Amino acid sequence: MHRFLFAFLFVAQVAWGVNPPPKPNIVVILADDMGYGDARCYNAKSKNPTPHIDRLAREGMRFTDAHSPASVCVPTRYGLLTGRYPHRANLNWRRQSVIEKGRTTVASALRERGYATAMVGKWHLGFDDGPNYDYSKPLVGGPSDHGFDFYFGMPHSLDIVPYYYISGRKAVLAPTGSIGPRNTEGWSKIQGEFWRGGPISPDFKHVEVLPRFTAESVDYIRSRRGKQKPFFLYVALPAPHTPWLPTKKFQGRTNNMYGDFVAMVDDTVGQILAALDATKLAKNTLILFTSDNGPVWYDTDTKRFGHNATTPLRGMKGDAFEAGHRMPFIVRWPGTVKAGAVSEAMVCQTDLLATFSAIAGRPLTDAEGEDSENFLPVLKGQREFARRWLITGARPSHLGVRNRFWKYIPSLGSGGFSAPRKEAPKPGGPKGQLYNLDGDLEEKENLWLKQPAEVEEFTKHIELQKTAQRTRPPMELVRQLLKQSPRITTHRLNAEESDHKFLYHTISRDGRTLQGKATSRLRNLLLADADSTTRHEEKLHFDPGILLRFRVAKHEAQVAICFICNHWALYLDGETVSYTSLKEERAEVLAAVKAMFPKDKIIQGIPEKL
Repeated sequence: MHRFLFAFLFVAQVAWGVNPPPKPNIVVILADDMGYGDARCYNAKSKNPTPHIDRLAREGMRFTDAHSPASVCVPTRYGLLTGRYPHRANLNWRRQSVIEKGRTTVASALRERGYATAMVGKWHLGFDDGPNYDYSKPLVGGPSDHGFDFYFGMPHSLDIVPYYYISGRKAVLAPTGSIGPRNTEGWSKIQGEFWRGGPISPDFKHVEVLPRFTAESVDYIRSRRGKQKPFFLYVALPAPHTPWLPTKKFQGRTNNMYGDFVAMVDDTVGQILAALDATKLAKNTLILFTSDNGPVWYDTDTKRFGHNATTPLRGMKGDAFEAGHRMPFIVRWPGTVKAGAVSEAMVCQTDLLATFSAIAGRPLTDAEGEDSENFLPVLKGQREFARRWLITGARPSHLGVRNRFWKYIPSLGSGGFSAPRKEAPKPGGPKGQLYNLDGDLEEKENLWLKQPAEVEEFTKHIELQKTAQRTRPPMELVRQLLKQSPRITTHRLNAEESDHKFLYHTISRDGRTLQGKATSRLRNLLLADADSTTRHEEKLHFDPGILLRFRVAKHEAQVAICFICNHWALYLDGETVSYTSLKEERAEVLAAVKAMFPKDKIIQGIPEKL
């Protein structure tokens, strides 16, 4: 792969002068409380007109197994920006900034690589010294302190007091007025035009907030025309979260006010797309549309209005069930992402940090994005799969945990808005929930008692990640071992007449030792492919093949190579880090291996080409 890469870079430098192609602009639009089945590109029977979201799907990649890191607002926003699961964090947003001081965010990582960074909309991650702020002073711990050069928005949801706008670090006007609570007849207490009563600033009108944020987003995009710096714009919409306030233009678009508000959200997407087109920035802009969690939409609403906002999933906002956290997720990136593509790869919004960092050419350290996985190869069409494990939720009692098609919830009940929220185990009954989503996407058949081995595997995984405080392997440590190990110990895999084992593979007892210059080329090949995002269960037999061991102090990296399957697997202290193809490097790796084992007839007999 690498000689081709060097040749490509040389030709590219000639073609581009000395400058590589520009980094793409990145726009993330996060809807609030919008369901998996609301947009027509996800649900052909949707009553909501969503032509602009549908356009994104036609021109980009639509993911069918994408998730928010939780099924409510605050933890999702924490996970999206930090690449860290929210069940690890203190989420007391009313009294403090939820994002820890100094923690890397998507914005700060991109700013390090020369991006202009901006946020418009709902923050909902707290400020320090809350809740009794001195509004004459800067608000500390908000977007401006976590990587954003520009911010205009509001502190939290549109139904939570106090109501006021923020520009940068300051309240535009202090919430010195007062407003009464509001509800809508015919809906539940937390639907319709619901908001809480309390302090409000003189310039704040609920119905104007979504149009104001739309205009601010469009203005920012227009301001970037002709600028050299790429930009990152995070648009955190307040809709279609309550209060449902479609303006007159959108009233009557559907047969209910929630659907009308969804149509208004779609129009916001359309205005942002139009701004990118008008400024001629669209061609070099990656735009991502998703939602923070599922909607507040009951079964009675589906029956009443003929629209299922969560189809074909079970549950709604707050739930550990799929509708709480399986989200619409569409990425358009002209020239890179294939138009009209549909991906079944499992991804999470925590993965934005690793993915955008990869786009910007910024490797994550082991202290950053501990639960963030890079799905850039999926966007480029180089790989069909992404993450292997997924954990959603903010409370350990009601996490939703995935491994391939298996779904595990460690307790009974929804854990959220759907009834029953909690359920006590019955004598001899299941203590939690286990579903096979491959044949039961609606989570109807609990297999907890029928699949004890799967339950045990999930239990072990939860404990391991709890102890490690991470799920992404510590790749900085792996790369350090590959670089700094003074020697490489080599073993034949599946060697004859040996009872020596590595994991479940037989290896030669007495390995060879390589030192000095002879190891440098092999180290470079491995370092180029040391990518945790290729992880999944190895299904190869490593025959014929070798095992390489790199040890420094108490840690060891191991690399198993198979020339029949054309794969290599990388481990850290015996735990899988990656498993990926070596087709492009095969000739170079095979030559290096044959040089290691000059008298091994099996190794020497491996053909140059299969």
